[in-house]
Amino acid sequence: LVSIPHHEYPTQVREHVESKLQHLAHYFERIVSVRALLERQGDQHRVEIVVNVGHGVTLVVDARGESHEATLEDALARMTRVLKRHKTKL
Repeated sequence: LVSIPHHEYPTQVREHVESKLQHLAHYFERIVSVRALLERQGDQHRVEIVVNVGHGVTLVVDARGESHEATLEDALARMTRVLKRHKTKL
């Protein structure tokens, strides 16, 4: 699920984010749900990714930057590290 308040980004951005989020399953196969929030705060872009991995565990990353693409890549990289770390703990 991709949330974009106030329709700040075009539809293609939503589709692009959804395709990127699907790649997270490669790092942890037991993902229950994924939610991304894209928003603009002044001239800053913010991307928050929330992943539910079951058993009441929710992983959250937040990234901010000058462009939505760079911010999205930063958030995805952070979530990838968090998922790998969580998988190692199990």
